[in-house]
Amino acid sequence: MEDFFSFDGAAQPRMSPPRPSRTRRAHNSTGHRQELTSGEPIDIYHWAAVALVTALMCAVLGYAAGTPALARAANVTSLVFGAMGGALTASGIVRSLRARIAAGARLRVAGVPVAETR
Repeated sequence: MEDFFSFDGAAQPRMSPPRPSRTRRAHNSTGHRQELTSGEPIDIYHWAAVALVTALMCAVLGYAAGTPALARAANVTSLVFGAMGGALTASGIVRSLRARIAAGARLRVAGVPVAETR
């Protein structure tokens, strides 16, 4: 990252390594790391946040659109991404609750101070 702003080599074309074919990529015969291994969890809250930010962006674009057709299309897209973000968030919550229940841990409710009668 140190040479990110170094423009000395910008004029020289970079040679990219040859890309493996689909069959080699599927069988992982080149020794490269796969995109997602089976034991690696998917960060579902990250993708929920991405979907919700995209929904917000589409809603803003819907209001800024110049024609009614573009506004409707952006609002429908916003609705779809909002629903997907909500579904991903709900599935993340359900997944964490199932993991806690399977582990046998008690679900703790945050202790809120309550006025007691005497």
